[in-house]
Amino acid sequence: MEDAIGGGDREILLSTQQLCQYLAAAEDKIRGQRALVKHSILRGVKKRKRSETPPERLASDDEAKYAEQELRAAKRMEKDDQDYEHTSMRSSSSD
Repeated sequence: MEDAIGGGDREILLSTQQLCQYLAAAEDKIRGQRALVKHSILRGVKKRKRSETPPERLASDDEAKYAEQELRAAKRMEKDDQDYEHTSMRSSSSD
């Protein structure tokens, strides 16, 4: 191991702040590796591809049902909107 580092007689100077930063980074790295291990697939287990979700199809009666729901929602919003004032379609000559 000493050969890989370059010898055991080298002196390394670190401030306590630098040492704490290096330790925190190393601990975060270890935590991340442990989290990956927990969710990985066991050896020999093959993951099956997810089947494709079929497209949604509307029946003719569904369209009428949705249109009625939209109409009721619009009426409810109109009723609940206190600032709304119903005006007739006639144009006023006082403009």
